[in-house]
Amino acid sequence: MTPASSALSRRRFLRISAATAGCAALSPLASADQPEAFAWRGTAFGNLASIELRHSDPARMRRTIALATAEMARLESIMSLYRPDSALSELNRRGHLNAVPADLVQVLSRAQAIGALSGGAFDVTVQPLWQVYSGHFSRPGADPQGPRTDLVRRAAERVDYRDIEIEPAAVRLGRPGMALTLNGIAQGYITDRIVDLLKNEGFENALADLGEIRALGRAAQDRSWRVAIKSPFGESAAANEIELGNGALATSGSYGFRFDAAGQFHHLFDPRTGACPSRYASVSVLAPDAATADALATACNLLAPDAIADALKASGAYRALLIEHDGAQRWIVS
Repeated sequence: MTPASSALSRRRFLRISAATAGCAALSPLASADQPEAFAWRGTAFGNLASIELRHSDPARMRRTIALATAEMARLESIMSLYRPDSALSELNRRGHLNAVPADLVQVLSRAQAIGALSGGAFDVTVQPLWQVYSGHFSRPGADPQGPRTDLVRRAAERVDYRDIEIEPAAVRLGRPGMALTLNGIAQGYITDRIVDLLKNEGFENALADLGEIRALGRAAQDRSWRVAIKSPFGESAAANEIELGNGALATSGSYGFRFDAAGQFHHLFDPRTGACPSRYASVSVLAPDAATADALATACNLLAPDAIADALKASGAYRALLIEHDGAQRWIVS
């Protein structure tokens, strides 16, 4: 499954650098047809991030952005693998956690649901596989054929989302050596939380791009939000463009992180085997919320088209764009 071409630029690198006055800006985007448009630019999860707002009160927008960046930092303290003091890091160390933050319970419950409807293609317990591959390829002179098959097999034996025991106030990992990564769903989940915050603050028209994209309302009175789908082949031109109403878009592909120069080994692990298949060049999913789009974009990279259609329908997602390795594109509708 998941954790872009270097270890420090992983698409799902869950390390939030909550923006401060020195590294973010709220800028007017005034135009003849839309004088009340403003954009925040900063960093989130180690990536460039943006929130575009449509409102008549700049002071209110600044206050709301301050609330949003504080919320990003709070959620990082729960879900980041790269902070030893996060709730997730503590859970991985101990194998259990009491007094669990409600957000962690919610995101793990959502992850289990998508794991089930995808037939196990989405699995947040793949962290042992990441550790095996990362450990292998970080060594000088690493065998380009990848880690030893017995190490991969043993890691895969510690992978199964069904063995996460979730209670309202506690989480326990049911197998020795299990560990979780939320890098295939947390960006989407946090995007949803920020959009919820914007709605609660009275914003009806906004676009949040925090690694996954979610839209509210319209870009202008006569124009929907329009977003680009990145080419998986390193081209500057977008692979496709779509109109995004009150919905979310997420894209995932093996190009997002590669352990080796040839791209044979990457972050999209098959939880059932520990292998790194490359069925598609990339998959983009449109869904009502970013967490669903995020997790399904990962899972669908491992699924046949018929299974993708089933997963879309079961999850409430709208459609998926498959880009083949030869560049051909195909839409799958739920």
